[in-house]
Amino acid sequence: MDQVIAIIPARLGSTRFPGKVIADRTGHPLIWHVWTAARRACPRVVVAADDARVVDAVRGFGGECVLTRPDHPNGSSRLAEATRLLNLPDETLVVNVQGDEPEIEPGVIAAAIDAARRPGVHAGTVASPLAPGDDPTDPNLVKVVLDAEGRALYFSRAHIPHRRSTSGRAPALRHVGIYAYRVAFLRTYVGLTPTPLEETEVLEQLRILEHGYRIGVSLHASTPQGIDTPEQYDAFVARWRAAKC
Repeated sequence: MDQVIAIIPARLGSTRFPGKVIADRTGHPLIWHVWTAARRACPRVVVAADDARVVDAVRGFGGECVLTRPDHPNGSSRLAEATRLLNLPDETLVVNVQGDEPEIEPGVIAAAIDAARRPGVHAGTVASPLAPGDDPTDPNLVKVVLDAEGRALYFSRAHIPHRRSTSGRAPALRHVGIYAYRVAFLRTYVGLTPTPLEETEVLEQLRILEHGYRIGVSLHASTPQGIDTPEQYDAFVARWRAAKC
């Protein structure tokens, strides 16, 4: 079996919620919750931090952490530096777990790994059926359409597929923002030039498709619970405390 490692890019700065990855009103820093969830699916989990305060927090709870440059444009770029610092072989399968998703389900991580292991694909990700109440026209809700082999045809903030016919059978799927790829492809990916569709939709994963690479997609029902704002963190803390009662 190939080597699998989850890497969590953790940036201390955040426009809407500065310092969120080390917010600790549950008694643990937020990054601990993400690390703990990832460990349920991966034998090795590493945090790729941009600040010594994050490193101290991770090492304080016994986690493995590397300090990366603070000027990376995105999480994928930070991951690529982390793979170099960790001296990971090209064939290692890396899962990019977002550092602000403390309630990520281990099954979602496993689904991304399964998608990346399919023949003929260069990366793996996850899609979920739209949940009741989801607005498919919401531009913050990224949608994806697949080919017959379960590979991504396109990602969009628009409502895709457009249901012109009532007999249409193509499902509406929400993209779950997790990725898995081999180290060799991750390093190729971060070196690719930005593309027109990527810049138009502001969706980084379109760069992969526009350059002719393939993304495998696993279907796994999931409800997103990312933390972007102090209010969302308050709600997470309330859920955490209620679960402990």
